[in-house]
Amino acid sequence: MPYRPAVFTLILLALALLAGLLLDAPFGHALSGLLDQTHDPLARQLLLELRLPRVLSAASSGALLACAGAAIQFQFRNALAEPGLIGVSGGAALAAALALEAGFTGGMVVMTAFAGGVSALWLTWRLAGPHSPASQLILAGVAINALTGSLLTLLIATLPDGSLRTVTFWLMGSFASVDWRQATLLLLALPPIWALLWRRWRYLNLLQLGDAATFHAGYPLVRERRVVVALAALAASLVVANCGMIGFVGLMAPHLARLLIGADARRVMLLSPLLGALLAVVADTVSRLAIAPSELPVGVITSLAGAPFFLWLLRRALSGASHAHD
Repeated sequence: MPYRPAVFTLILLALALLAGLLLDAPFGHALSGLLDQTHDPLARQLLLELRLPRVLSAASSGALLACAGAAIQFQFRNALAEPGLIGVSGGAALAAALALEAGFTGGMVVMTAFAGGVSALWLTWRLAGPHSPASQLILAGVAINALTGSLLTLLIATLPDGSLRTVTFWLMGSFASVDWRQATLLLLALPPIWALLWRRWRYLNLLQLGDAATFHAGYPLVRERRVVVALAALAASLVVANCGMIGFVGLMAPHLARLLIGADARRVMLLSPLLGALLAVVADTVSRLAIAPSELPVGVITSLAGAPFFLWLLRRALSGASHAHD
């Protein structure tokens, strides 16, 4: 059954959310504190004000990154594309850091991050060319990431010592400081972004046959491309603006979805957000518990898992290309 993996992933996600809430506390004590405020108000406050918005932010961020990754892969017909690898996350992070340095807050930071992410994606696309192969698009993304990384390093070098660790931790990705305002923003943004991308599954499927086939099927290529790219950039920029740079979730989740249910865009766009949410929640729990009572940036955990995954995909793509030439 095509939807059985989605149900199974949803169950795993529910278990991961529960583990993220209660894993580092005695289950009975924490749960009784949640249900009975007079029993332990401190445990109740910990769960409701700190842990719950954190795990919800992790889940919604992972789902948004997976939506962005799947949409970009289908749009560019490039299985190695991902918001972090083609410059979107780096551009959004640089723009958000500049906005924070300028004293912006809230929605202005998100808007600035979105503008930075879209600009970086446009530069990557222009450098690589509209019909670039996988290697060329990735190389252009590496160039843009190097540029944004250098500018971020320069910005960090000018920060006062007191804010240096906070900004560095944010750039490496963290859900530690999210509050209910940020969690609510991510949760509210996820359904419309996912719905607008998912309803374009026919266009994304036809696009794999080429621009000509898609155009003759009646789809306005330029408009649809702009909408898909803008939605993907918005999804990634929202995560970067609120939680920092969390790499490889947008690469791993769509590929895992393809392995489980095939390459149909309708199914991939359905399962990818669930897998992305699961990956992000598990990574956040591991980052919190790995060196407790200290904490690792969640971006470190996703990179440790995602970098070997990316190398495996790259080797498989290069091997397939070499066999095609033989």
